[in-house]
Amino acid sequence: MSAVRVACIGAGPGGLMLALLLRRLGGHEVDVYERSPAGATYGFGVVFSRFSLARLRRAAPDVVAALLDRGARWDDVEVRRDGEQIRSSGHGFAAVERRTLLTALNELATEAGARLHFNAEADAAELLGRYDVVVAADGSGSRTRAAFAGEFGAEVVPGRGRYAWFGVDRAFDAMTFLFADSAYGPVGAHVYPYGPDRSTFLVELGEETWQRAGFTEGATKPPGWNDEQAMEFCAEVFAEHLRGAKLLGNGSRWLTFPHISSTRWSTGRLVGLGDAVHTAHFSVGSGTTLALEDAVELARRLSEQDDLDTALAAYESTRRPIVESVQQAAWASLRMWSHPEEHRALDPATLMLRLLTRTGQSAADVLLRLDPQLAKIGDGVTALPEGPVPTLVTDGPGDALLLAPGVQEPSVLIRTKADDTAVEEAGERLRALRAELPGATLGLLLEAPAPVEEPVARVVDSVAALARAVPLDVVAVAPGAQLPAADRTARSALAERLTATGTHTAYVCRPNELSQGWTHVRSGRATAVWTTEP
Repeated sequence: MSAVRVACIGAGPGGLMLALLLRRLGGHEVDVYERSPAGATYGFGVVFSRFSLARLRRAAPDVVAALLDRGARWDDVEVRRDGEQIRSSGHGFAAVERRTLLTALNELATEAGARLHFNAEADAAELLGRYDVVVAADGSGSRTRAAFAGEFGAEVVPGRGRYAWFGVDRAFDAMTFLFADSAYGPVGAHVYPYGPDRSTFLVELGEETWQRAGFTEGATKPPGWNDEQAMEFCAEVFAEHLRGAKLLGNGSRWLTFPHISSTRWSTGRLVGLGDAVHTAHFSVGSGTTLALEDAVELARRLSEQDDLDTALAAYESTRRPIVESVQQAAWASLRMWSHPEEHRALDPATLMLRLLTRTGQSAADVLLRLDPQLAKIGDGVTALPEGPVPTLVTDGPGDALLLAPGVQEPSVLIRTKADDTAVEEAGERLRALRAELPGATLGLLLEAPAPVEEPVARVVDSVAALARAVPLDVVAVAPGAQLPAADRTARSALAERLTATGTHTAYVCRPNELSQGWTHVRSGRATAVWTTEP
């Protein structure tokens, strides 16, 4: 596309990266409008995986070099609870202070010829009258998205649970997850270094714990306000890990995480990137990464495509599947923090495995290749079960039989879809079979729904109600109709929640996924693993 005039609303990492690349790739005229003063920011460290760094390095090697030169790098993940700690290696992370990252991007964008305007309120409707393209990069609180909510098809859902973002004047040497009990309930923290003497210290607690403690609603306070009560509480709960280090505030208060999605990322000549149009929970450390990668793709499309509509459509069609996959993984990961009571009884080794596989995608065989020492933690992580596993035999759309080694009478499972009506109908059949086969092992075979909160939560409630009414020996969670990654996430999440209700839950997988299924058993998400027929 020939040079165009671009206005970018928001001088966060995504907006600045876009301005930098648009100048380098096509010599476009770029103005960035930021309502805050230069240098004003929130938060502490920004974390990147080695995979995201590799992708960003291809587009802007000098940005990655600045990040690595001024930040921290490490390979280990550590879990601490009840005075015990377990460490796993081979993961590969880097982090940099958010202010440092913004300064580097600011300098590079300015050198490339972008014009940056601070203390500058910007209205997208007005800018559309002066620019060829307007980009909304104004974050999760985007005023642009709010003004064009109908056009974007935007949805904002507040998360359950609360978080508070602190710094600490000490550099931890690993991605460290702390789990502790307070007088009001369980509390967790994510801690990672971002400089020689600084770490991010992000604390999460469930909604019930937050309410019992009587904390202040942080969203009602003005920008820059620090919740001293929250800081004192967290310092006391995690005193043994801080070892005299001091928590630091920067607008730190209890907040809920906004889950943002948009059915369209552009409307006419207005396009969004990063948190302005999509968010993913920070427990997978992806918000800044997604914004930067959006910027890379949008800059490429605006520079290579001849037609604006084609460029914006190509940008979204390329990025949306990637973003939605990360959102699904983040949705599964969030459960560890919003419902800490579900893993309170796990020993540290099992908790470590649960943590490393919380998105439903990782398997023990992959983790053991990264860190062979995992085989020595707790009872030892193994890639596969020692003996043969039961095989689920299906004949068309009807019921399934479970053929277990050494057991002559097969178990009967009633196949059902994961919705209220189907589960209720399966319950009627279950009652009839229970009367007909009083000594048989009977259960449900559930096809996993989409990895979305409402359908998963609803089917868990339906199964729990059924189990109270009719003896239910087992619930098997089988592959559904989603794409493979989404299906793995959905099966993992559904099995985990059913198991948390006390249900005997089997994770059903294809034979080539056995290591993944076994991982869910070892991490406490399921009580058994079965395979389908080859």
